[in-house]
Amino acid sequence: MLKRNIASASWGDHLTFGEGDGLLDNPDSLYKRIETWKNELDISSIHWRQGRTSRFGNYRYAKNYRKAVKNLKNELNWDDFEVLPKMAHELGLKAHAYVSIFGEGWPLAPARIRAKSHHNAMHGQHFAWQSYFTRENPEFVLSDRNGEIRQWGVLCLAYPEARKYLIDKFISILEGYDFDGIFLCFRTEAKPPDHADAFGFNEPIREDYLSRYGRDILTQNFDLNLWHDLLGEYITLFLKEMREATKSRNLELSVGCARGNIIGPPLGNATIDYPQWIKESLIDELIINQNSSQCPSIWHQLWPMHRGYGYKQNYLDGYNMPKLIEHLNDYSEYIKNSKTKLYIARQWDPIFSEEESELLKHPSVSGLVYSTFRYDNPGPLANSDWVIDSDDKT
Repeated sequence: MLKRNIASASWGDHLTFGEGDGLLDNPDSLYKRIETWKNELDISSIHWRQGRTSRFGNYRYAKNYRKAVKNLKNELNWDDFEVLPKMAHELGLKAHAYVSIFGEGWPLAPARIRAKSHHNAMHGQHFAWQSYFTRENPEFVLSDRNGEIRQWGVLCLAYPEARKYLIDKFISILEGYDFDGIFLCFRTEAKPPDHADAFGFNEPIREDYLSRYGRDILTQNFDLNLWHDLLGEYITLFLKEMREATKSRNLELSVGCARGNIIGPPLGNATIDYPQWIKESLIDELIINQNSSQCPSIWHQLWPMHRGYGYKQNYLDGYNMPKLIEHLNDYSEYIKNSKTKLYIARQWDPIFSEEESELLKHPSVSGLVYSTFRYDNPGPLANSDWVIDSDDKT
């Protein structure tokens, strides 16, 4: 099997914290870096983490923080969605638009709360983005058992309206552009719950469970494993509908998630039925080993004060998780006779390690996924200064 890797490019991180050509702030620099990624990282595809979905919501800033952000913003006069796929194709590469399924954002909390509970102390403590959809339709956000607390950022995929909103949003940003596909990332920056099973009690879930098993998940004891599987069915249903939308437009579909059959921190214990995804050819690429607790570009911890407990598998501390190289054998059974390609995310690991050589020898692995920001910007990484000062009095 030919082994070719993927470059994961978080453009916002490049523009905000990069240096030199690593800023990717003009087409010439971008072309140079794509050539470098192709030659030195041996890539066949680019996952372009875009910012266009941010137009489906807006930001709220702590006092005096907006100005600091604007000072860092690059004024660009070129269209990355037009330029990136064209350059990739000229160099014999594919380009996928990188979007987040569980990235609907959250309301900005008061300063007294953010002092104790924040996304990250570097800069995410002082602003919040939230989609218009969840602001106007909070009932579609995952709910706790009492119906009082929401896991902001995470839509309940049991609602047809929520699934349609996401699919329409992702498809709409690609209209008129020449991307080869969409990469759906399961990483989320949503705040982790105190317990893995805190969320997932919205009304359609309640109704489906009651219809199947005769138990009310709001008022009666119920089988957690059956509930986890039901939550996973909604994810698979979303992928089926997403597949229909992409296939009709001749777009490939890739998915990135944690390894194993549990969605994991901070999203709970919902079942990840990747065998079914592969059997039904719902996805062209499966990228495993995604990590929601740490930024893939600059490695700072997200929600450092919140980790939660109660996970059936936990990649953060290795609980109930085999070693990665051993875990790949679980995937082999399904990958070997399928059209789906398996990749391993390496954005959170030192590059070009001995472990990578071992992973690439595995017959089920088509390649690795690298962070372009980490590869292009050794200076900022060495300085490790990501703080944006804010005189926050709100």
